[in-house]
Amino acid sequence: MTKFILCIFLCLSINTISGQEVHPLYKIKTSGAITDFVFNDPLIILSTDAGTIETYNVISGKREDFMQLPVMKDFMGDPVPTKIFSIDKISQKTLSVTQGVHGFRNVIIFENGQQEEIINAEKDKMMIKKARWVSRNTILLGLMSNDLILFDVTQKQAICELNISPYTFSDFSLTEDRQYVFTADESGIVHKIDVNNCEARQDYSGINVDNIYQIAYKSGIVITAGQDRRVGVYNTITGDDYFLQENFLVYSIGLSSDGSIGAYSASEENNISVFMTESRNEICILKGHQSVITRMEFIDKQTLATVADDHFLMIWKIN
Repeated sequence: MTKFILCIFLCLSINTISGQEVHPLYKIKTSGAITDFVFNDPLIILSTDAGTIETYNVISGKREDFMQLPVMKDFMGDPVPTKIFSIDKISQKTLSVTQGVHGFRNVIIFENGQQEEIINAEKDKMMIKKARWVSRNTILLGLMSNDLILFDVTQKQAICELNISPYTFSDFSLTEDRQYVFTADESGIVHKIDVNNCEARQDYSGINVDNIYQIAYKSGIVITAGQDRRVGVYNTITGDDYFLQENFLVYSIGLSSDGSIGAYSASEENNISVFMTESRNEICILKGHQSVITRMEFIDKQTLATVADDHFLMIWKIN
């Protein structure tokens, strides 16, 4: 009888560890397709292509705040929503990158009901893809031209800048202390750069052989999402690097704060695979998205937030 009970326990344990299907704890419908989001405990602040900045409580799922940007005019002179490409928050200051004239981008800071334009699309003519706070007075900009700019928002001028390579920029991920940033582009090479002086420190290569869509860094681990259908994993401490080969383009990845758990868009069916970065073992498969997954972020080791190219934010519990 004891052996029989032990057998059942082991069987159930194996099923839980490998390949278990998990469905979203809940999902939230937003005003437009979600372009970016950040977690600011216990809130998620997200941006949409409908020109909205929306804030939701992760615990209750309720909307806490909502902002609609004024419409802009397209090249025909018709009013269209002002698409927001990037969003970040520090203290009470929300940083956004928005659509401007002729395809260029504006950078706007919102604080206590007021807004300040830091970069003007028509005047500055920057094709900014991503912006993140480095400190309360400085931001890091990633441009499509693969230029990285450390920018002073009080002086409204660049502190330093670096053209990383001739390849098109994809994404960047700051270290926890915001002293370094890991960047990715269409070359498949990962670049480590000193934020304070915009100097390149180290390149990581040999894993991805084509465009890297996204990159994430946590606690010494770098994970990449590749057009070559590879999930790249670099251990910057031990040098134990490897990749997971998939059968479909890997558009998005996520990494837990301690770097021990990774997640990535794993199939044409828009499923998400969650795995242990050290052992490479799959923990579970998340099923529920109906569109191409565009962004994911671990809130904690058991909670993952994901968005796709549609109106839904999904929250998952991983046991």
